[in-house]
Amino acid sequence: MSRNEQRNPEYWVNMGYSLTAEGKDEQAKKYYKKALELDPKNLVALVNLAKGLNVCNLEESKEYLRRAIGINSNLVEAWINLGVVYGLEKNYQKEMECYNKAISLDSSKPEAWHNRGRAYKERGLFTAAIHDYNEALRLKSDRIGTLYEKAYSHTRLQQFEEADMCYDKILQIDPLHADSISDKGAILCIKGRYREALHFFDKALKIDKRNARTLRNKAKALRALRRTRTAKHCDLGASNIESETSF
Repeated sequence: MSRNEQRNPEYWVNMGYSLTAEGKDEQAKKYYKKALELDPKNLVALVNLAKGLNVCNLEESKEYLRRAIGINSNLVEAWINLGVVYGLEKNYQKEMECYNKAISLDSSKPEAWHNRGRAYKERGLFTAAIHDYNEALRLKSDRIGTLYEKAYSHTRLQQFEEADMCYDKILQIDPLHADSISDKGAILCIKGRYREALHFFDKALKIDKRNARTLRNKAKALRALRRTRTAKHCDLGASNIESETSF
């Protein structure tokens, strides 16, 4: 590293990027802070540092994002991430204000639509959530997370065909998406098609054999088919997994 590089904040930002990509978040934070020592108004460093903090120090994360917005109030990424922080704090009003601001500044960001959709979904406003998920997917159609949350919202509204189509789209992108395979089985159970459902549960368990939810759903289908002994075995397996993961 040359002396000129040491004095260049972009060098430290790029090093932070590299460390974040390697999953070395704690080291990345140090590099972003070094960039801010050299350039306190470096927007990329402010936002990325805030993103790295938003699971462990919400107040500090908000401080960096507010600083970024104070420098550039049109910085969409800062508004989106500030919304995420408020969401983690369960401050629904502030969270929505941030996503609304981000969308008003630039409606071409699928992350803003997705995050606002999730905020609606978490509050049981499934129709509004689906609207926002559709906007996110219109901008980027291969967002598995958006498709999955949209499917969940359709299911809660008992729109099972629409949910099933979402799962099919996910499986076109990722044929080994175990949760989607399992949820297709759950929809078949709702329709009373238990034998078909078992096919999907078994397929999902081949991919993720320690999925307690899939095992519980398989047990329900087995009971409906009067296969009680096997159902009990599935429930026991689910209970063991749940007890192991509860610590």
